[in-house]
Amino acid sequence: MASDPFWSNLFRRRSEQEDELYEILSNVPIFQDLGRREFERVRGILHRRTYSEGEAIVREGDVGVGMYVILSGEVSIVQQSADDEQIELAVFGQGDFFGDQVLLDESPRTASAITRSTTRAVGFFRPDLLELIERNPRLGLKIVMRLSHMISVRLRQTNRLLKDARDRSRRIEEEVAAAKAEADAAKADAQEAALPAT
Repeated sequence: MASDPFWSNLFRRRSEQEDELYEILSNVPIFQDLGRREFERVRGILHRRTYSEGEAIVREGDVGVGMYVILSGEVSIVQQSADDEQIELAVFGQGDFFGDQVLLDESPRTASAITRSTTRAVGFFRPDLLELIERNPRLGLKIVMRLSHMISVRLRQTNRLLKDARDRSRRIEEEVAAAKAEADAAKADAQEAALPAT
């Protein structure tokens, strides 16, 4: 049977897909510290799906249940603006992930994820994580600690960007105030020069 090309190709293909999945997921921060045996336990609770071009993986405002890792294809992360236009925030490809904060709380999605091409993705959902924590606390804690670290790093980056934006805004306000004072002084000088001499 081993020499039968149908069977050997079938099993080799499955093995290659599992290796591809391991390779991609081992670069996602929350799975980075997992050994091969731990990964096998997690792999059993991952949900694989193929999405058509233009299909929504998640929609803004919907209550989230988990995160997604892109195995192949491209996904646009978009938000609806106040005047009902779509604003593209980012484009994700193979190995990128989104929705990870939903593993900690079931808050509504802040953006939609729409496929730009046929896309294969893996979903890792909160109920499965909670069940994993019950069945294997050590492995569950490892994932939650990595997730907390990742969100903490992201929060620090956001705080730094916010501080930079505030500093830029303050500098612009000071420059505008200085330019206005200069213009007012020039206007006052011009008015004074225009007065008739007495």
